[in-house]
Amino acid sequence: MNRSDFLEKDMAMATVHYKICKLCLLRARKALKQGNLELAEKRMEDFQRSLDELKKLKQRKQQYDRMKEFVVELKRRGINAEQIVRII
Repeated sequence: MNRSDFLEKDMAMATVHYKICKLCLLRARKALKQGNLELAEKRMEDFQRSLDELKKLKQRKQQYDRMKEFVVELKRRGINAEQIVRII
């Protein structure tokens, strides 16, 4: 897990979901070794839910980075983004 992939305010939640993903994989593997396909499938569903949450958090960071780049470009062109926000 790359810290730079997530917003600082999302790091705690990203860490939780990362740990859940690891744990679910371990439990699914254990269930498979025991021949319990149903339990393995449930653990993989849990894994997928946490992976989806990690993806959402990563997308938030990507959107934030794009917005930040956009504001920098506006400033470079002499447009004050803060004034635009006040107007809206």
